[in-house]
Amino acid sequence: MSEGSVYERSDGRWCAKYKALDGSWKYLYRKTKPLAKKALREALKDRDDGVIPPSRITVNAMLDLWLEDIQHTVSHRTYLNRQSIITHHLRPPIGTQKLTKLTDDNLTKLYRIKLSQGLAPSTVRRIHTTISQVLKEAVRLKYIHTNPATNAKLPKVNNTRGGTEVLTPAQAKHLLEVVRGDRYELVYVLGVTLGLRIGEALALRWEDVNFSRGTITIKRTLWRGKTYTPKTYSSERILKLPAIALEALHRRDTNGREGWLIPTSKGTPVEPPNFHRWSWIPTKEKAELPPSLTYHKLRHGCASLLLNQNVPLPVVSRYLGHSNPSITGRTYSHVINGMEALAAQGIDDALS
Repeated sequence: MSEGSVYERSDGRWCAKYKALDGSWKYLYRKTKPLAKKALREALKDRDDGVIPPSRITVNAMLDLWLEDIQHTVSHRTYLNRQSIITHHLRPPIGTQKLTKLTDDNLTKLYRIKLSQGLAPSTVRRIHTTISQVLKEAVRLKYIHTNPATNAKLPKVNNTRGGTEVLTPAQAKHLLEVVRGDRYELVYVLGVTLGLRIGEALALRWEDVNFSRGTITIKRTLWRGKTYTPKTYSSERILKLPAIALEALHRRDTNGREGWLIPTSKGTPVEPPNFHRWSWIPTKEKAELPPSLTYHKLRHGCASLLLNQNVPLPVVSRYLGHSNPSITGRTYSHVINGMEALAAQGIDDALS
């Protein structure tokens, strides 16, 4: 490896030139020859030791280090999500910037640009969460003194009063009537009656169904053509099947109860984007449902229906596979807040 050289430029400055580990030439400029020689010695030592001074670490280098650290501590799906956010939303705008020069204003500007490009506030918040975790690790390693993400201004999420848009019981019943006998009927039934996520519904196999007990086991999810264990332990659950779901399963039972519940012609599971394109969009139109309705909102409708039927919050939380009832409470607070009269009536009944 080249030991480099020092020479005087025409403008009077001294330049230290050396070859980095990646084969590229690096140049350091100083006012005097002794300072240039000293800078060269330090740079060569850092190169040979594999050490990069904190002042020269870029955001890209920190992103690489963080991704390497988390790959064995999070699920593969979570890792790919974080990697995607970094690749598409963090590297292009700020990756080459020196870590020590990154400010909260830089991040606030980044969030504003992402919003102007059409990203949802919730997506921008995921970008913020990712860079905040990366910078927190940089602080721990003492590459920077403070985390600039702490004071960056986040976009507001529009939480309108009234809660999440969901299907009314009448709309849900109409939807199930429209899809009765359809190839994807079971996907809709499981969304409406069990609140399954689309990846959970499409990842089900016949071996997950216990007809004698009337239950179904959720133990995998489908994402980008591959199945994974659910994100959290609580997402693995055994659910009692309502009669309407059992009936749909029996109607679907035409292939000897083997393989995927909803297979493609090749025997592989149907991918969520294909279900959305070929079934969800045309079915919404046929059922005359709001264009903004997503499959995930069937899950919200299921939760709201259960809560309105006075099913205890911990039971609903377990049904949905939430890691904590507090998550259920926050998500469906608009439903719970309408139950004060029920609570008051309960006290009156108990003490009368």
